[in-house]
Amino acid sequence: MTSTLEKALPFVLKHEGGWSDNPADPGGATMHGVTQAVAQKHGIMTKDALKAITPTQVESIYRSDYWRFDGIDDQRVATKIFDMAVNFGPKAAISMVQDALNDIGAYLNPDGVYGPKTEAAINAVHPIEMLTMLRNESEYRYRSIVASRPESAQFLPGWLRRAQEIPV
Repeated sequence: MTSTLEKALPFVLKHEGGWSDNPADPGGATMHGVTQAVAQKHGIMTKDALKAITPTQVESIYRSDYWRFDGIDDQRVATKIFDMAVNFGPKAAISMVQDALNDIGAYLNPDGVYGPKTEAAINAVHPIEMLTMLRNESEYRYRSIVASRPESAQFLPGWLRRAQEIPV
């Protein structure tokens, strides 16, 4: 069984919600988790256009910029990594996954590039163990963000809930 974006997307959208333009959020203006900077790469140039982004456009952006996980055997694991990629950025999320796998002896280059070695290492770990590692990595990263950017503390309770939630 392969993992799919279609199964993962509702989990991410539940966390990402709708419109946000909080000055304390370094991501800036965001709609359904798509930042203004990412939207502009896809021809969505203004805040008003971002607010009006369609579900089809959101899915297309996620497919092209964030989703690489069809080859992950467990949908829950693929969904959690996708959620991390949307929230932390793909390169940071994959580096976090590689670091977690290296902690248990995978010997990956933590370069943030998702390739066959990273995918094989993910699939070699029991899904519950992998999900636990991803939860821990996310929580650590969120706490590190707040330690370096105290103005982000307002987001920490929601971030920690997100870190601990397991996709079904």
